This record gives sequence, structure tokens and C-alpha cells, in this order.
Amino acid sequence: MRWTHFARGELTVWLLLFVALPCHASGRYALFIAAHQGRLGEPTLRYSGADAERLRDVLVENGEFLPEDVVLLKDPSADRVRQALARLNAHLREEPTGDMLLVYYSGHADGVSLHLNGTSLPWDELRNLTTGSPARLRLLIVDACRSGQATRVKGTRMAGLLPTAVPEILAEGVAILTAAASSESAQESDFFEGSFFTYHLVAGLRGLADANGDGAVTLSEAYQYASQRTVASTASTWAGIQHPTYAYDLKGRADVVITRPLLGNGGARLQLTRSGEYLLRLGGAEGQLVVQALVQTPRTVRVPSGRYFLQRRSGERLEEGALELRRNEVLDVGQVRLRPVPLDNLVRKGGAPHAFALAVWTTEAGSALAGYSNANGAAVSFSTDLQDLTLDSELDYAHSHASSNQVRGYADVITLGVGARKVIDVGMASAGAGLRLGASAFHQSYESLRDAPPRTRVVPHVDALLRLDVRLGHGFFAAVEGGLRTLLVKVRVENGGDSNRTPWIPMGSLGAGYRW
Repeated sequence: MRWTHFARGELTVWLLLFVALPCHASGRYALFIAAHQGRLGEPTLRYSGADAERLRDVLVENGEFLPEDVVLLKDPSADRVRQALARLNAHLREEPTGDMLLVYYSGHADGVSLHLNGTSLPWDELRNLTTGSPARLRLLIVDACRSGQATRVKGTRMAGLLPTAVPEILAEGVAILTAAASSESAQESDFFEGSFFTYHLVAGLRGLADANGDGAVTLSEAYQYASQRTVASTASTWAGIQHPTYAYDLKGRADVVITRPLLGNGGARLQLTRSGEYLLRLGGAEGQLVVQALVQTPRTVRVPSGRYFLQRRSGERLEEGALELRRNEVLDVGQVRLRPVPLDNLVRKGGAPHAFALAVWTTEAGSALAGYSNANGAAVSFSTDLQDLTLDSELDYAHSHASSNQVRGYADVITLGVGARKVIDVGMASAGAGLRLGASAFHQSYESLRDAPPRTRVVPHVDALLRLDVRLGHGFFAAVEGGLRTLLVKVRVENGGDSNRTPWIPMGSLGAGYRW
């Protein structure tokens, strides 16, 4: 018989489970079932395995579950699930300290059964195998899913199998949590790289659900946190709001502690003592999202040690920075040096809908009129920063002159233009390039022996621009802009006639402004 790597690994886990000495037993056992593959024709799920691994890891790190007492099955058949639960229950009958059995499922399902790699396991059977265990507390967590698009929709309908309150089917010491109500779909998120419900459940068990600050997360605290955050996170999804449900009967027992983040095994503790929304990513700004939390009262969260990138947002203010958490370290977020992210940078990161800026400029440009000096003037501009582009409008006034033995001429130019730039942020500076379309009204007047009449004309133009903004703090900035302007204009030449030409005029501006 040919043994696969996965099969050898599972056998090792079971051997360790059966030979574990009683003095080392935690009394807590768990089975995690992750089904990426369902029935024929159902799409492959992306995050079921990751969800199961995250929940397993937090229970081992913070929840007194020993690694040898935890089994993870990826893409098992229905028979393998039956066998795994039967072995666990047989071991628990011989284990005098069998305190808890936790069974977690993430995968495809319908209203009748779980879909496991081409096989089916009825909901009744899963529930009975779990609730019939000899463990003192039996906890079943169901996050059954059906795939969608960017936000995959999980199509589980429990058909009344797990209603919100059905005490007659629950024995003492049984708790059942589900990711969605029986008439709803549950959902996955590419942002979280996992299920909404399981992601928030894990975050709660890391410490975010510790509402009373006693260092322990109970079953009711974990469910309450996961439920509230799941509802909030799915409020704007196309599949609609998702309402997790629960059913439990813990008569004669106090609320059960699931994890103790303050006393966890390994990792580090990050104290979120300032209110706001936090994003903690492993490694860097594009790393795996480990914690997403909306904190109103202080919380402490235990995470694996390592290098992280932290963002904190409060209102329209965003701060970010790198940090390193060492094993068993306790770090207050107030001690982390976070740099503020300017509002326009925040907009381009997708963290705010828009920003506005008003600036004043001193300008100089070559003259479109032959024989005239450079045009000096002033301008005022208004900009709107969006995520992909910055939109500009500008009103400019400039003056130039020309003189000869017989004629002295003056040119006053009023210019109105609108355009768009693509902007890239580099530290406290922003560099952009774009185009601006507009029109210039030229008014020429003369002083001469012969009183020449004034002339006024309007000329369209296109500007190609480069711009650099440097942030000065508190919304203020300095800027420099340069470019070329091309326009079609009739130019009076020395013999008194007109000629058509399209001049390229260099331009430069220095400015300062305020952004809000």
C-alpha cells in the first residue's frame, strides 16, 4: 500500500493522541474539517483550509488545546469524518479529564448535508456525533460555504436544523454556533482572505472579544464579538447582511472560558489602548491581515511574534508604521512611532473618498506673440484628489510687453483650464504628470505714433504638465510645476500680415496651498 505524506502525518497525530500521558492531557480536544472540494460541479473554495488553520492555531496558542489533541482534516470524505469523530469519542470515554470537544466545519453544504469531496454527511449525523460525545462540553461551530465571485457566497441553508433557540434538542453542556441564519447565505472575503465569521471569531479569541478586561475570552464574549463584527462587515456586501446564530445549554455551569490571551503560549501581546480602527499586517503593508479591529475601549490582542505593519485610523486621520513583536513581549501601541498619512495619500490608498486643495501661484511662461517678453503673472487653482486621478482647474492672469522705435505693445492674458493628473506618493512628496485643456483670452493694446486699435482674441490650448508637491504639515504644502503649452494662434509679423503657427511655450510655476 502506498502511503501519502498527508496520510502519514495524520497517522502520527492519532498515535500521539492515543499515547499521550494523562498528566500531560489538557482535557480539550478538537476536530477541524476543511472542505475545499464539494460535489461535482461546485467551485473549489479558496479559504476553508486557512480558516480552519487560523482557528486551530489560536486555540493551541491561547486556549489550552495541546497540539497532539487537535486534528485537522483537509478535504476528507464523509467516512473519514465519521471515523475521526468516533476515535475522538472513544478516547474521551477513556479520558477522565475529557473537558471539551470542539468540532469545526468549513466547506460546501446545502440544507440537508455537508458536501465533502464528492460525498455527503447529513447535518443530523454531524450534530449527533458531536452532541453525543462523552466530553463535558460539546461545541460545534459551522461555517458552511458556497462559492461566489470577489465576495464568495456560501449557500448553506440549515432548514431548521440549527435554529436560534431549540432547548429540547440540546443536552446539558452543548453549544452550537453558526455563521449565518438558516435563511441566509454566509460569505467569504478576499480582504480577510477567509470567512467573515471565522475571521472575526479568531480575532475575538485573540483578545478583542474580552469585553470585561479580565484576560479571558468566554464563549458568550467570543460569539457576541464575532456576531457584531460579521453583521457590520457584511452590511455593504452585495449578498446582504449575515446574522450568525447560536443555540446552547450550559445549565449548572458558568460561562465557559475558551481562550486566555494574557496567559497564552508564545507569541506577543499588543495593547490597543487608543481608540480607532486598526489593521495589523504580517511583514509589510501588503502582508497577510492578522488583526482588523474597531477599538472603542482598550483591548489586548495576542499574535505570533514577528515583524508587522500597523495602521490606525481615527476619523479622517490615518497613522501607520512598522513594528516588531518579540516572543512574550507586551507592547503598548502608544509606544509605537506611527507617522501620519496625509489626506491625499489616504485618498489614493482608498481610505477616504476625496480631498480638496486650494493653491496660489506665481507664474512665468514664454510668449505666444512674436517679439513680446515672457509673460509673468499669478494664478489660483482648485484640485480634487480621487483614488485614481487628481482633477485640477486653474485661473491665470499674465502680462507681457513688446517695444520698438515706433510701437510699444502690451498683452494681458487670462487663461482658464481644467485637467487631470496621475499622482504617485513618495514619502512626504507627491509627483504627478497630466494634461490640461483650456482657453486663453489675449488682449493686445498699443502706444505708437499711429494709434493702433486694441485686439482681443480667444485661443484654445493643451498643456502637458509635471508637478511636485511637498507637504509642510497640518494640510499645507508647497509645489512646483512645469510644462509645455501648445496653441493655435494668428501672429502679427513685421510686414503687417498674419501667419498661422502652433508655438510650444515653456511654462513654470511656484505655489503654496492648503488641503482638506
